Amino acid sequence: MEKGKLLVVEDDKRFGACLKKRLEKNAYKVLLLVSGQEAAAVLKSENIDLILLGVDFAVEKGLEFCRRIRRDYFIPIIFMGCSGDSDMQVRTLNCGGDDYVDRSVDFKVLLARIRSNIRRYRVYKEESPEGKGLIFRQFKIDSSRHMVWKIGEDGARQDRLHLSPIEYKLLEMFISNPGKLLTYGEIYHTIWKTDDLGDVRTVMVHVSNLRKKINYLDSDMIRTVRGTGYVFLDK
Repeated sequence: MEKGKLLVVEDDKRFGACLKKRLEKNAYKVLLLVSGQEAAAVLKSENIDLILLGVDFAVEKGLEFCRRIRRDYFIPIIFMGCSGDSDMQVRTLNCGGDDYVDRSVDFKVLLARIRSNIRRYRVYKEESPEGKGLIFRQFKIDSSRHMVWKIGEDGARQDRLHLSPIEYKLLEMFISNPGKLLTYGEIYHTIWKTDDLGDVRTVMVHVSNLRKKINYLDSDMIRTVRGTGYVFLDK
């Protein structure tokens, strides 16, 4: 039984072909491309469950491709990069990526990351509408369409906030636990469905990105508890 349809964008043809073969052996349908332009066209015609994007593929073009499709699609994006490149990890998460794995990572770990992201994405698509949405001081959430809008000082809805799937899920978690301390480990386990293995950086980068988007009235709704986690307060 097919587990999902993956779009792999990788300019290293040998690595891409090997990855495609291994993924197909694990019951995934894989479309392998070498450019973002080709990938953008495929997204319009294919029902893709997840994108694997090689960082080494024209780095800046890859990051821009991620930013561009993130404006229109909620599909999870996993970047594949070089081991130990923490700066690149931050850059990929900042541009809208959901996850980052080293090319040398154990294949079982990659499969687990893929399953986790696809599972979360399918839950989003299957959720049914619940009312007209939730209104907070700085934003409004339409949970039926997974959309978030700014709320002006006069209370009127303004521009839409383009959140990545991870950012949206984080926001859901925060608003569901107002005033409660959420630890790094608790957040990682809830969002990624796996143990954090000490990966505090990933949580911090995604929360930082979310803050930049929702805190535009000089009111920090997500408060940091140093060395522990975060608390959400609608003030």
